[in-house]
Amino acid sequence: MIRSLSRVKRSRIVAGLGAALTVTLLATACTGGSSTPSTAAAKPTELRMLYTTDEANSAAVASLVPQFKEKFGIDLKIDNQPYDALQQKVFSEFASSSSYYDIVVVDTPWAPALVQNLEPLSQYIQNDALNPGSPQSNVGDFIPKVFYDTAVYNADSPIKRYPDPTAKPDVSAIKNAGFDVYGMPIQSNVAVMAYRSDLFNDPTQKANFKAKYGKDLTVPKTWDDYAQVAGFFTQPDKKLYGTTAMAGVGDWATDDFKTLLASYGGDGTLADESGKPAFNTPEGTQALDYYAKLAQSGHVPPGSTSADWGTTAESFGSGLTAMTINYHDLKLADNVNGGTIGYAPVPTAKAAGPHFGTWMLSVNKNSKNKEWAYQAISWLTAAEQQTTMTAKSLHPSRASVFAGIKSDNPLAPFYDTLGKSLAVGVGRARLTNYTEVSHEVAVAVNNAATGASSPSDALKSASDKVSALLKSAGY
Repeated sequence: MIRSLSRVKRSRIVAGLGAALTVTLLATACTGGSSTPSTAAAKPTELRMLYTTDEANSAAVASLVPQFKEKFGIDLKIDNQPYDALQQKVFSEFASSSSYYDIVVVDTPWAPALVQNLEPLSQYIQNDALNPGSPQSNVGDFIPKVFYDTAVYNADSPIKRYPDPTAKPDVSAIKNAGFDVYGMPIQSNVAVMAYRSDLFNDPTQKANFKAKYGKDLTVPKTWDDYAQVAGFFTQPDKKLYGTTAMAGVGDWATDDFKTLLASYGGDGTLADESGKPAFNTPEGTQALDYYAKLAQSGHVPPGSTSADWGTTAESFGSGLTAMTINYHDLKLADNVNGGTIGYAPVPTAKAAGPHFGTWMLSVNKNSKNKEWAYQAISWLTAAEQQTTMTAKSLHPSRASVFAGIKSDNPLAPFYDTLGKSLAVGVGRARLTNYTEVSHEVAVAVNNAATGASSPSDALKSASDKVSALLKSAGY
């Protein structure tokens, strides 16, 4: 989802990695095997967890290690790896059927290729002895869309999605529908809009907007209003641009496009459950046409056609733009005098569809300590621990944690927007080669944004290439 702010080369680095290692994974997926959990499993002296770095807030998780030791009497050893190294290590560990790590963190683009190597958790969740004080790990408290998008799979057909992603999570219903639970969501990311609330509340700005457009200046709720407000706040005399675009070739561009695609009524996952591309449509053309015009409008900073998540965050944080869309709370530099930040859901057209993706903690099917690994991930993702980790800006995955955030919390406006946005988010297609698919879509977005291709031609070219990729992957 949406992870590091400095992975401009990520898509190119790992574009072939998933395809190369997926073949090996599919060949070795059944070697670990699952067995009925034992409530009398011997307690290990330590559990090993493979985790990422800032992409999923490693500092927040690390802060709980002493409490974990006090609670369970087990040392939790965390091996932190930056995104690219982590992805390669996760795939390699499973390809070799290694039992070294008991717990692995999984990003949603990888899950379809990995799911057969993850321990199915329904029999653990429904075992009361393994859930002391938290019957069935209280899975019903997870935000439904987050839980189903992140953790619920049919391992024999990972492309399938749970039929009702808004239903309150219930393990029995999940099993009856032919699915299982393969992890516990821990860090939930979704596109949100940040804006300079000091500028929106400035009497002069408000008066000038009213004089120019004949209506009040408000935080935009539609994409048409967003473009208009971006144009208004592009004020060269103040070295100010209206908003940002991250149209460089990478996941960031794909994520921007799929948010718009879903918003205009298209399939924001980019591919349907039959493994066919779903973005070369009238809605897709409309979405990309909007994005290309925004990128070429002069209302975004120079260099936006090579920008990524980090670039846009820096542009907004330095006071260069009045608005931005990103995936985490932002800060303004000290030299942005009097600057304040507000948050709101990304604008809509016909529907809400902000791109989202969540990291989950999963049990390695090859682990020799599965029962204790399950209890560890259940504890780490429980509401009490997630609430504690919000002090370090964790993005919760449980509804009760969002509901319990107090109004005096400095990040209360961000968390309020984050929770509302997660409830309507749209995830990725469940493809074993999603990284390669995303790359081709990002190229199309960049070509349209730079004017190298028309939006319709860019999407047709990308759709043809994606069709070939999906066919080669067996869809």
